[in-house]
Amino acid sequence: MAIKVDLLPTERKKFGFDIVIALMILLIAGSAVGCVWWGQQLEEKANKKQEEVKALQAQLKTAEDGLGNIAGLRKKVSDLKANINTVKTLKLDPVRYSNLLDELSSLLPNNMWVSSISVDTQRHTLTMSGLAAEQPGVRPVESISGFMKSVAKSKYFKNATISSTTRGSITVAKNNYTSYSFNIELEYDPDKAIGNAI
Repeated sequence: MAIKVDLLPTERKKFGFDIVIALMILLIAGSAVGCVWWGQQLEEKANKKQEEVKALQAQLKTAEDGLGNIAGLRKKVSDLKANINTVKTLKLDPVRYSNLLDELSSLLPNNMWVSSISVDTQRHTLTMSGLAAEQPGVRPVESISGFMKSVAKSKYFKNATISSTTRGSITVAKNNYTSYSFNIELEYDPDKAIGNAI
C-alpha cells in the first residue's frame, strides 16, 4: 500500500478588504447617526410645541379672567340701571312708593339688610335683594321665613316669593356668622299704597 505525502508548502489566503461588509458597516453607522439626529429633531419640535401650549394656556387664562371681569361689570351696570329706574319711578309717584318703602322697612327683621330694590309699575311688583345674617339665637333662614309671614299680613304687600337664596358667611369683629343672600319678589296693591297718604 502506498501513501502519498504532499510536501509542497500550502498557499495561505490573504485577508482582503470586503467592500460589501464595509458598505454594510457604513450603512448601519449612518442609520444610527440618522436615528439619533431625527430623535433630537423630534424632541426639539415637541419642546417647542410644549412651549406653545403653555403660552396658549396663559392666554386662555387671561381671557377667562377678562370674561369674569366683564361679567362682573355687566352685573354692576345692570344693578345701576335697575336702581336708576327705581329712582325714576319713585320720582313719578313719591307718595305711593314712600309708603311702600316705609312698610318694607317696618317688616324687615334687624338681621336682614336690603342692597337693591327694583319696582315694576306695570306688574305691581317690588323685587329686593340683600343679606340675612345670623345673630345670637336667631338663624338667618328663620328671619327670612318670618319676613315672608309678615308680608302676608302687610297693608300693602302680598304674595312674597323667593327666587333664590345662597348660603355664605359674614365677618363681624373677627367673628364669622352664617348668612344668606336672597332675592325676593313682592306684589303690592297700588291703590292701598296711595290710599293712606296724608
